[in-house]
Amino acid sequence: MFYGPKKALETWDWYVDRFRDRPILEVLREVRIPRKLAPFNPSGPGQVSPTIVAIAKHGSYSVGDLADILNRSHQSIGKSIRRLRAQGKVELDHGGFKLKS
Repeated sequence: MFYGPKKALETWDWYVDRFRDRPILEVLREVRIPRKLAPFNPSGPGQVSPTIVAIAKHGSYSVGDLADILNRSHQSIGKSIRRLRAQGKVELDHGGFKLKS
C-alpha cells in the first residue's frame, strides 16, 4: 500500500519522458527544418529564412518550430521544455532552445 503512489509517479514520469520529452531531444540532436519554413524564401530566390539560419548555425529551435516539427501544441512543447530545462538537458540560446553543452 505504501509503495503504490511511488510506483504510479515513477510510471507517469517514465511515460512523460518517453512520449513527450524524448522526441524533443531527438529533434535537437539532429537538424530538422520545420515544414512551414522549407519552401519559404523571404526575399526571393537564393535567400534563406533567418529561422533556418538560426537552426543550422546555432542549433536553436523556438517553441513554434518544435511544435510544427512534432505536430504538437505550443503549450505541450512549453511544458516539455520546462521539464527538460529543470533536468539540465536544454538551455536557452539565441531566442530558442538547444541541447546543453
